[in-house]
Amino acid sequence: MIKTIKLFQKEVSQKFRHLSAIDRKAIVLRTGFILLLTCTITGCGSNKRQQSTLPATEPISTENSAQEESAVEPESEAEMADPVPDESAASPAYFGTWQITSSTFGAYSAMSEEACSALVGTCFEYFEEYAVYDDQHRLDSPQYFESTQTADDFSYIYAGSSLEMLGISQDSIQVVAIENASGIGDTFYIKDENTLIIPWDGVFFEVQRVSSGS
Repeated sequence: MIKTIKLFQKEVSQKFRHLSAIDRKAIVLRTGFILLLTCTITGCGSNKRQQSTLPATEPISTENSAQEESAVEPESEAEMADPVPDESAASPAYFGTWQITSSTFGAYSAMSEEACSALVGTCFEYFEEYAVYDDQHRLDSPQYFESTQTADDFSYIYAGSSLEMLGISQDSIQVVAIENASGIGDTFYIKDENTLIIPWDGVFFEVQRVSSGS
């Protein structure tokens, strides 16, 4: 604005040389006042730029995200722990201590009644770690082999004998043989959970459970 007024003063001084200095000064002042007023109203020569106003944005709330994270609870130690297998359930039912209580003669027998009576009270022990049979013979780490024998097979093996004469009405019976064992008690039949049948020399000895293997 000041630069414009000075230029205008120079032009007035050149064009109106015939006027007196006072008259030229008056013209310059009036014209400068008019220019100043015009620029003030219109804002000419202003270097200021209008700043754009952006809409204010609200801050993102972290309260909801914090609540969602806290809602997820970590698994408890009990849930993360691996299940422990029940090893006791794998133990055979015939593990334990057994004792001869009576005997039944088969169709053919090589033993006398006195010899059979002498064996009453004899104990047998069947466990995973060891087996005791045949008058206290001990076998460490015995291997038990289980199988099922039909009533017909039983009668064929023990000619003239049957499961019925032993008080067993089933069509089959479970038999257990101990590998590398030799003597009375190395093979036995499972009559029920508390009774075994041990065959020996044509005689069937009934043994009852004294204690379990657990």
